[in-house]
Amino acid sequence: MPATCCGHNDCTVHADGPSPLNVYSKADEELGRLLSNFAHTPFVMDGITYASVEGFYSSLFWPEGDQGRRAAVALSGGSAKAFRPEPAPVTLIYRGRFFAHRSPEHVTLVERAIRAKLIAHPAIADGLAASGDRPIVHEIHGVAQDPALCEILTRIRAELQAVQR
Repeated sequence: MPATCCGHNDCTVHADGPSPLNVYSKADEELGRLLSNFAHTPFVMDGITYASVEGFYSSLFWPEGDQGRRAAVALSGGSAKAFRPEPAPVTLIYRGRFFAHRSPEHVTLVERAIRAKLIAHPAIADGLAASGDRPIVHEIHGVAQDPALCEILTRIRAELQAVQR
C-alpha cells in the first residue's frame, strides 16, 4: 500500500516512524535522486542501452524505428520527459506489442526497466534495500505523484531484502 505524504523527505526518524524516502530528481536525499527515473543511470534492456528510465519511458511514445525513439534512449532528466511528442499517443509500442499508456502491460515494462537499472547500478540497489521499512513516496513540492513508481520500488526493495536475509 503506498504511503501518504507526511511532508518529510529526509532520512530522520520522526515520532510517527521513519520518514518517507522521496523518489524525486530534486529530493534532498541522494538515494531519492538516484532512484528517480530522471537520474542518468545507464542500463541495457533487450540489447538497447538507455541513459535513464525516463529516456526509456519517453522512447515508448515514438514509433519503433523512428528517429525520435532513437534519440529518446540517450536522454535523461527533464530533457527526456520534454522529448515526448505532443499530443502524446494513447497507444504505445514496444518490440511489436501495443499497449495503452499506464496499462498493466506498460507498468510491467517500466518495472523491467527499473530492475535493469538496479542490476546495472548495484550500489543504488543496495541503498534501496538498506532503506528498511521507510515508506517510498514520489512527491514534488509536497504533492504526491505516480503511485505505480512507489509500488514498484517497494516490491523490488522487499525482494532485495529477502535475498539479503
